[in-house]
Amino acid sequence: MKQNNKCSYICAMAFIPCIKATVENLPGDGEIKLVGEYTWIPISEAEFKETRKNGNTVEQELEAVITDTGKEEIDEITQLFSDYGILILFYTNREMKIVGTQEFPVLVETSVSGRPQAITLSFKRESPEPAKIGTSF
Repeated sequence: MKQNNKCSYICAMAFIPCIKATVENLPGDGEIKLVGEYTWIPISEAEFKETRKNGNTVEQELEAVITDTGKEEIDEITQLFSDYGILILFYTNREMKIVGTQEFPVLVETSVSGRPQAITLSFKRESPEPAKIGTSF
């Protein structure tokens, strides 16, 4: 499968709080190196969009859903996303995109709803750079 294929979708996601991440990033470069203690996020679906804005910013938007939840899982996810961090998105075309850096981290909002309960993870932000291709983990 070709990378950057419009038919690929997010199949897995992980998160690293900034305090546990080491990032090697050169502004303007399309790749980023990331090492850290990450946590897998058990998503059932996710969508990530980027739109180039006038000027030098990119609008980034994420919505992801976790459906296999109980009170302990809800508490753990809510605690994990209470701090700024870096999001790792894994696509079906084997591409790995990194959203955020230590200088411009992501703050993911959580909301719980429905029966059975599901957690929605979301953010909408402007970033000086688009998501980058991860080259090291």
